[in-house]
Amino acid sequence: MPDVYRNLTRACWSIRVKNRVVGHFPALVLRDVSFIVSLPGVHRIRLRQAREVVAIARGVPAESGLPDGTLRVRFDPYRSTDFTLDDGSPIRAAAVVAFLPDGSCWAVPHPLEIRHA
Repeated sequence: MPDVYRNLTRACWSIRVKNRVVGHFPALVLRDVSFIVSLPGVHRIRLRQAREVVAIARGVPAESGLPDGTLRVRFDPYRSTDFTLDDGSPIRAAAVVAFLPDGSCWAVPHPLEIRHA
């Protein structure tokens, strides 16, 4: 399954398979997504205040657009070690995730994955 992360230099979404970047896209959709964060990577970012890829979404490419019932998902290594929803609750998986050209990420979470802060 491919890994997706925001490429800040190119202002697009990068797709990585087996640690090799295979493409860049302005927008895409994944299903059966796991959100993965490298805790050592977050600590390095906080210490050095340098950019590096420490958070990815891993899932299966899908053709559909932005579904109804989506919630915004964010990752800020200076505020949390998890992907979070707007209310601050962590999210670790989602049924469908849309990655938009503006850099935002919208998900339809699995109901059991929502843990309110």
